[in-house]
Amino acid sequence: MSNCASKEHKPGWDEISQLPREWNLYKDLIAGIPEGIAVKDYCIGNHWIFLEAECGFGMSMATHGGSGTLSLGEQPLHMTLRDVACLATSWNFMEASVGVAALNAWYSYGERVKEAGMKIEAKGTNDAFDLYKRICTGKKVTVVGHFPLVERLADDCKLTVLEREPQAGDTPDPACEYLIPHQDVSFMTGITLTNKTLSRLLQLASSGDSSVIMVGPSVVPAPVLYGYGVDCMAGSVITDPERARAAILHGATSSIFGHGVEKMRVERPGWLAS
Repeated sequence: MSNCASKEHKPGWDEISQLPREWNLYKDLIAGIPEGIAVKDYCIGNHWIFLEAECGFGMSMATHGGSGTLSLGEQPLHMTLRDVACLATSWNFMEASVGVAALNAWYSYGERVKEAGMKIEAKGTNDAFDLYKRICTGKKVTVVGHFPLVERLADDCKLTVLEREPQAGDTPDPACEYLIPHQDVSFMTGITLTNKTLSRLLQLASSGDSSVIMVGPSVVPAPVLYGYGVDCMAGSVITDPERARAAILHGATSSIFGHGVEKMRVERPGWLAS
């Protein structure tokens, strides 16, 4: 946990529910969490955030940036899970990461994610870019976020990588306004929920005819996102909480997979058939 105690008020569901329509995606996600679920613990590692609630366990990528400094301290332990999930609306991205971990403690655990149709990837299976490579062949494909080895798609499709801090060959992310409406497939990092770009990206994708695949441990596998144009949520599920917690506290990076965390995906029914 953060070692900073804070008396700063954090808005809960009563306040977040009154936000204007631009926040509807967040409000729909948060509203799906029942009232009264206690948060038992959380921890912030170098790369990931782990959160334990009465209903299950969730994680997200620890995302730096935004405004202000992290000042949560023990506050989340005295809040309900729904109110901690409201932190996903924070403009301090580390606070927002804690909120996304809270969302995943509800949506990405136990019977809820099973009912959503979760498929856990077989050991040795690679990520969503390999799993859905077949639908990218010969198509225009945009990836929001420079994922490791994303260049492997380039031989089979017309690939554009949008990145806030562009590497060689990347395109600056404001180009999303010009490119995404004309893409066949759009992969979007789960961090777009944390940094508040997801709603606009989904609007752009919906203005064309792009399949949308969200990728990464921060992805919240909530069926309500189908209504916003998401076709697939390729995220993570915690299968061994104590092992995952230890790995996060010891600074695990991608090695978190296989150490209490598994890759999983949830697809919109009928998506690939169509």
